[in-house]
Amino acid sequence: MSYRTILLSLNDLDRNSVLLECAAKLAHDLDAHLQGLYVVPAVEILAGIGFEPVVLEEKRDLFRNAERSVRTSFEAVLEENGIRGTFDAVEASGPDITNHAIDRARHCDITIVSQPAKESALSVTDRGFVERVMLSSGRPTIVVPRTGKRTSLSADFIVVGWSGTREAARATFDSLPLLKRARKVQLFAVDPEKTHSYTRGVPDTELATTLARHGVNAVFDPISTGGREAGEVLLDVVSDSGAELLVMGAYGHSRISEMILGGATRTVLAGMSCPVLFSH
Repeated sequence: MSYRTILLSLNDLDRNSVLLECAAKLAHDLDAHLQGLYVVPAVEILAGIGFEPVVLEEKRDLFRNAERSVRTSFEAVLEENGIRGTFDAVEASGPDITNHAIDRARHCDITIVSQPAKESALSVTDRGFVERVMLSSGRPTIVVPRTGKRTSLSADFIVVGWSGTREAARATFDSLPLLKRARKVQLFAVDPEKTHSYTRGVPDTELATTLARHGVNAVFDPISTGGREAGEVLLDVVSDSGAELLVMGAYGHSRISEMILGGATRTVLAGMSCPVLFSH
């Protein structure tokens, strides 16, 4: 198993230089095809609120110029790193670009996005965008942090947050191409006495044995939350250990017609200091 096609979302304009560097190195290391995606959002006109034509035209020009700039940067990175890739610019029918990104992600092995900003005039990829891509694409998503020096995706030291759930299992095995390249992998079982696998009689240590058959040198380490929120505990583990990548399930639940993130996933997404591979 390997990632042969990597999708990179390039709508977070003030983060694209970092994202391009991270994605290009990963594509080079894995000999993968890098697919850049920029979705041109339509200008939103709210009913009852008037806009001068010149204002609307200026905003359209901003998106058009951004597309040209992003394409140029992407093609330059391909040439500099000697990697294969394609750039796609898609016209959205409205201001929400998320469904276009989800559709493309479903045709790729893995998607790379930036950690959402609280506020950014240069970004249309807010927290809702990242959450929906994680929960609805059906593919693993790597989120690159906005702060901290640990942004490499070819990590030597990976921490896996294991809880015995479907999401944790999906994330663990979706990350195999990265786990197999790492020198050190630690499996942190969060409150193992509460996991589904424990209650069904399958010890969590069995996971390390399975991964070893893939050539992954993984060490099992149970941890107790001590009543704390699991996301906070995982963030502390990553910070204290110096891990370069965290792998965990993206937990969500339905609220009428939408999926919303669970508490631990949202905590990690907000407080991450290294890249995180989420899978739902």
